[in-house]
Amino acid sequence: MALVQVEPSLALGSDCLSRLPIELLLRITNHLTTTELCAVRLCSRSLESALRHFFLLEFFQRKQFMLTDFSLQTLLAIARHPVMSQSLRHVSFGVEEFCDPDRCAQSIEQALIFDKAVAQQKTLLTNGRGLQLLTTAFSLLHNLETVQLRDFPSRTRYRDGPSAAWTSYGFRSMREQLGKNAHYQLANTRNPDFSSRAFALIMAALAQANARPPNIKVLIHTKVAGLKDFAFDLTPMPCLNLPGISAGNGADVDTLDVLAGLRQLHLKLQFILHPLKTRHIRLDDPHLSGRSRLAAMESLPLHAWLAHCPKVEWLRLNLHKEARHYNDVFLSRLGSPLPAYYPLPPGSVASRNITMPFASKLRRLDLGIACCSPGVLLDVLGRFPALEHLSLYRFSLLYERDSAETPDNVWNKFLSTLAKSPLGWQLKKISLRRLSTVTRFHIHPYSRKTHAVKLDGSDGIKYTAELDKPVALWLHNLSISTIRKFSLEEDDSDLDDMDISDGGSKDYLHKEREDSFTEDEFEDGEDAQDEVDDFW
Repeated sequence: MALVQVEPSLALGSDCLSRLPIELLLRITNHLTTTELCAVRLCSRSLESALRHFFLLEFFQRKQFMLTDFSLQTLLAIARHPVMSQSLRHVSFGVEEFCDPDRCAQSIEQALIFDKAVAQQKTLLTNGRGLQLLTTAFSLLHNLETVQLRDFPSRTRYRDGPSAAWTSYGFRSMREQLGKNAHYQLANTRNPDFSSRAFALIMAALAQANARPPNIKVLIHTKVAGLKDFAFDLTPMPCLNLPGISAGNGADVDTLDVLAGLRQLHLKLQFILHPLKTRHIRLDDPHLSGRSRLAAMESLPLHAWLAHCPKVEWLRLNLHKEARHYNDVFLSRLGSPLPAYYPLPPGSVASRNITMPFASKLRRLDLGIACCSPGVLLDVLGRFPALEHLSLYRFSLLYERDSAETPDNVWNKFLSTLAKSPLGWQLKKISLRRLSTVTRFHIHPYSRKTHAVKLDGSDGIKYTAELDKPVALWLHNLSISTIRKFSLEEDDSDLDDMDISDGGSKDYLHKEREDSFTEDEFEDGEDAQDEVDDFW
C-alpha cells in the first residue's frame, strides 16, 4: 500500500487509534461492517478526520437512488452538502417500480404505505416534481462524471458479508415496511415504458441544470425494459426559474449541449416489443419488408440523437433478444443519412448526411444481443477508422440458405476476413463471447436452432495485442481452430446485459460480475473498488 500523507493535526488525538499510522488504521477498519465503521468514526474528531477521505471515497463517490421522493430528497441533501457533493461523481438511478397492487398486504398499515408510495411515484414522474428535484441536485454536483440507469444490484459489498448487495437508496427500508409481499409490490420495472420515461426525465434534468457529464450509461437486464424511440426525443423545453439555478437568458433548454460533451455512451435499446406485428410504413428503401420498415422507422429518433454526439469514444449498444433478427436492419442503417422529412430540433447544427459524427473518434465499440449478416457487421465495423477495441457478446451471424458457405463456418469466414482487413491490424483488444449462427427461416422468438460457436473450449475469450502478436494474427489462428457445436439456444434473457471483462493478455473471460452500487440508509454507498466500466 502506498504511503498516505495525513495532516499532523490528525494524529494528535488522545485515543490510541487516531495515533496509529493511516496504513494500519485502514487495515483495521477494512474488516469492519458498515455499521461498525460508522461507530468507529464517531469515537473522536481526530479519528473521523483521519478516515474522512477514505470513507467518502468508498461510500459517496458513487450512489444509486430510486425514483421516489424519499430517495431523491436524499440525493438533493447530498448535493447540498459542502463535502459530500464534491465527492459524488457517479450517480445511478434504479428502475424499481411499485407494481402488483392486487397482492394483499399483511396489514392495513402496509396497504396504506403501498398506496401512498404508488401515488407519489406516479405523480413524481408526471407533475414536474421529479424534474425539479433532479435539476436542483444536478446543478449542485459540480464534479459529476457519470449518470447511469440500471435494474440490478451489485454483489460486491464485501464489508457486510457475501450475501449483501448494494441496492438503491431507500429500497431496503421500503421492502421492510411492505413485509413479505414486497418482492411482488416493489420490483425492477415490468412496465416496458418505465425505463424510457426515466431516461427522458434524467436527460431533461441534466439539460435544465446545465450539467455536462461525459458518461451516460443504461444497463438494463429486463428484456422488455430497453429504451424505446420516445426516450430520444429532442424537443426543447421552456427555461425554468428554479431556486439556486441561473435562469440564463431565458432561452429554451434542450439536450443538445448534453449530447455534445458525451465521451461514453452505453444504451440498451428496444425498438420492437412484438417482433411479429406489422405496420404499413413507407420508407425510402424499397427493399425493406413491412416489419423491417417498422424497425427502421422506430430507430430514427436514436439516429437523430446520435447525430448530435460528436465526441463519443466508447459506444455500447445492447439490442433486444426477441427482435434480434430485425437488428440487422438497424445496424445496416447505423450512420445512414436521415430522411429529408425527419424533423431536427431548432438550433440543431447536425448534418442529415453524417448521423455518426463521432465515427472518426470512436475507440471502442461493444455490440450485444444482436443478429446480422456477416457483410453488414463488416460494413458497420468499417465505418470506424480509429477503432481499437471491439466486443461482441451474444452476437449471431445470419446464414443465408443460398450461401456457398455452410452454417458451421460462417464465423470462421468472418474472423478470417476481419483478420485480413485493415481493422484486424489496427485493433488492440478484442472480446468475443457466446457467438452463434442462425438462419433467416422459421424463426421463433424463444426457441430457434443455432450453431453455437465455442472458442478454445470456452464460450468466450479476450485478447490483447502485443508487439509481435497482433490481433490480426490471433484472429486468423482463431478462425482455423474454432470449434462448432450444433445445439439448441437456451433462453437466457435475464443475462441480456451481462458484461465481459477486458484488459490483460490472452486469457479466458472472467466470471460475470455485476456493476452496481447502492446503500443502506443514509450512511451507505458503493464499494470504491467496484470498477465496472467493462460490463454489459
